[in-house]
Amino acid sequence: MNGVNNKYAALPLAALSACWTGNLFASGVKNAQKPNLVLVLVDDLGWGALALNKSMYDYSQLNQDFIKLHVRDYTPQQAQQAAEQATPTLTELGMKGTRFTSAYATANVSAPSRAGLLTSRYQQRFGFYINGEQKLGVPTTEKLMPELLKKEGYTSACIGKYHIAPNPANDPGGCIPGHHPLDRGFDYYWGFNSHGTQYYDSNMLYRGKEKVAASGYLTDEFTREALGFIDRAGNKPFVLYLAYTAVHGPLGAPAPQQYLSHFNYPSKALNNFYAYLYAVDQGIKQIVEKLRAEGKLDNTMIVFTSDNGAPGGASNVLPKNGPLRGFKGQTWQGGVRVTMLIYAPGLKSGQEFSEMVSLMDIFPTFMDYAGITSPRNLDGRSLMPVLRGDLNYKAHDKLIWMSQNAENWGMHGIRDQVKAPAGFMVREGNWMLRYDLVEKKPYLFDLASDVGEKTDLAEKHPERTEKMMGIFREWFSQMKKPMVWKPELWEGVEYWKYNK
Repeated sequence: MNGVNNKYAALPLAALSACWTGNLFASGVKNAQKPNLVLVLVDDLGWGALALNKSMYDYSQLNQDFIKLHVRDYTPQQAQQAAEQATPTLTELGMKGTRFTSAYATANVSAPSRAGLLTSRYQQRFGFYINGEQKLGVPTTEKLMPELLKKEGYTSACIGKYHIAPNPANDPGGCIPGHHPLDRGFDYYWGFNSHGTQYYDSNMLYRGKEKVAASGYLTDEFTREALGFIDRAGNKPFVLYLAYTAVHGPLGAPAPQQYLSHFNYPSKALNNFYAYLYAVDQGIKQIVEKLRAEGKLDNTMIVFTSDNGAPGGASNVLPKNGPLRGFKGQTWQGGVRVTMLIYAPGLKSGQEFSEMVSLMDIFPTFMDYAGITSPRNLDGRSLMPVLRGDLNYKAHDKLIWMSQNAENWGMHGIRDQVKAPAGFMVREGNWMLRYDLVEKKPYLFDLASDVGEKTDLAEKHPERTEKMMGIFREWFSQMKKPMVWKPELWEGVEYWKYNK
């Protein structure tokens, strides 16, 4: 417990929420109108950094190479304690709702992941595979989910990081006409359209289509705008897409003292990282308190998740992706398996769901909760059966990923984002298959006994391997060619039979 200044740090998770947040999720007045829908997306948060996941692995399963290379002034135990201190609201949110332990983003980097999330479709269906495809953006022929909800009487806001639209020349935070959030179904926008920006004095921020000056710590600014939107929504049902930049870099600037003072470990990096996360947690707390005060909490579904896994740099500290192999940008589980929580009043609470789900499922779940029929062309599926208590429900028999397999976001600072070759993964049941352009060899893992993907079983199970290669072939034959990605980086793999 060295360095801990929080008297609750030694308590089990079951006791934490009451100590930290009191009666935060107490029932309010039931609202008879359509439910409000809140999606909180964070950036680059590793699966292991959610305190509620700590019972699912031990310290020996953490990335030992990263520990040897980058960990000098803190211990894995201290990192896990800091993660608990940083997320009291999220801990309570998970304990009062449903925690999805096998949730997956559709990509291992930001832009394509957000494209899949906001369309509820595999983004490869419209040629969006890598970050570079932001140059053309999500085609305007594709419907973003807020566009559909707007037709059902919802008002909506996009607050924070957008990162799916083309930028105008010399304006890395702006959007070209037709691709702006206000042109894609959102009624209010306050944020920026890029991979990242500084947390103080950002010069990329927009309110609607007008550039605005930064006025404080970026996480707090996003929270402020979210609270203002809830105010202005009045009695109209709303969709709030709140996409915080935390814990994406740059993480060098100290967090505000009100968050940083919560941590007192020997490591400045550990303190600052979890202060950044704690600012998000406290922002969510303010939103919950606002909803409760206005009698809206009992008529609101709240989802929390991340766009991809943690990168391998030193500033993004342990526990990172926990027992999962690989990092952001890589075709391992560490790049795509993410934390996800759903809180919805009147549904089952305190559940843990271990079957695989996708971030594509969030908006179909929203629509099902609101009594709205989802379009047939979505790849996402409603998770309402799970939220009602069916823990045997299977939203997906299989999930598929195709993207770069890059070291750019790994441990060694290799800058290969523009030249990294492709890889793909297929998960069916507990089996995970991966393949990359360099090795041209399939690998097969049994996640039931090998969540860290260490033991290759491809030669031992050739029929299973070939079946899963076939799943990829069939899936890829339905996808569109990458919009921007250089063909030499994704073509030429014998298993990729492409006819379009």
